[in-house]
Amino acid sequence: MLREELNARSPMRVFERSMQGGLGRGNVGLVIAEAGVGKSALLVQIALDKLLRGSRVLHVSGEHAVDHVRAYYSEIFHDLSDASNLADAEAVKLEVETNRLIFSLMPQSSINPAADAGTIAALPRILDTVTFARDVAQFEPDVIIIDGFELVTGSGGALRRLTALARERNVELWLSARADATPGEDDSLRAPLDRAAEQVDVVVLLAPDDRVIRLRLLKDHDNQDLAELRLRLEPHTMRVIDEDVTDTSARPRNARQFRLVSGGGIGAEAEFGACAERWGMTEVHYSFPDHNSLVRRRGVVVLGDRDLRKGDFSLIYASKRLGRELSDIPQVRRVLQTIWHQITNARQVFAVGVIQPDGTVRGGTGWGAELARFWKKPLLVFDQDRKAWFRWSGSGWELADQPMIVKETFAGIGTQHLTSEGREAIQALFRRSFGEPAGP
Repeated sequence: MLREELNARSPMRVFERSMQGGLGRGNVGLVIAEAGVGKSALLVQIALDKLLRGSRVLHVSGEHAVDHVRAYYSEIFHDLSDASNLADAEAVKLEVETNRLIFSLMPQSSINPAADAGTIAALPRILDTVTFARDVAQFEPDVIIIDGFELVTGSGGALRRLTALARERNVELWLSARADATPGEDDSLRAPLDRAAEQVDVVVLLAPDDRVIRLRLLKDHDNQDLAELRLRLEPHTMRVIDEDVTDTSARPRNARQFRLVSGGGIGAEAEFGACAERWGMTEVHYSFPDHNSLVRRRGVVVLGDRDLRKGDFSLIYASKRLGRELSDIPQVRRVLQTIWHQITNARQVFAVGVIQPDGTVRGGTGWGAELARFWKKPLLVFDQDRKAWFRWSGSGWELADQPMIVKETFAGIGTQHLTSEGREAIQALFRRSFGEPAGP
């Protein structure tokens, strides 16, 4: 599909028509949802749609580091280009990146969300970022995205200043905000949404509905007769789709076009690698010098110190995410660093282990699962205790019936203590996805 055809047929055209032509320059749109439902995904897709139509986008995040936002754009762009068979996708992606500028409000030393996002304290930083983009980076945006605006603790004065900014700069400005209170039966907005809605032009609510995320229009400029949005977010890829889009799982798969990224270690990783070899696909196993549990020899990539440090998340943060202390010894740190490379390069993540009562996954596999959840990558875990696959929905684990490998680059990780049920689950996953292997 050519880029022009993709623009014309994009589900985002339905989004714009539902809003009487779209948000428009000088106006402010607000995307609201409970935590983990897909606000960031929708904002990235709004931004990508604008970029694909030649607009310039400034993206300011109060929730993620720059690298994470950039990876999020890449993930959604690749899913969109694959689904549409976009011609010359890499050239289009390069052009998109030249027209996009990303800033993070988070401290450089932390990957935790900025505590003051959406408050008066954060406002000068947002305004300074916009000024810096124009005066120093020589970047004048057509669209500004501000992801993570806290309406509950935020100030109405901050929101008023941002609406003034949209008018002063003649830009479309989109905000996202967490809101646990859903509207009533008559679509009336509850506090603090009622106060915020008075200051913005468009309000879109995201709500889970039977395995999809529905988009609901709560305010459309001054229109009293709100259109019914016939759009949804696919909850595992987080791509905006319409009712007529064929599920990507229905497309035929050639195993030789797929690539496994893993660690090549004892247990589940070795079984993922063995299956990849049987089905004739490429293996990439990220490792480090003197990795004593490495058993796969096909496709091993030994990372040097510089590459390892790219995945050097704080062990304190990792311990907090997993709810348990992690030893600060070199071997453990290197394992965590290689897991970062595995997950960041994957577009779908499969893990074998045990899901604990607190929702984390037991052992080192848990760090890979947390990274997949943090970056909103499709995540499936085979729980060896319950002998079943579970999918992360964005807010909790749900039973997954017959999962399949649908992304051409996927991660296969898991416990060293692989049971016979876990081994069979991995082999059955490959058979469902690609049929029987050609060889023995």
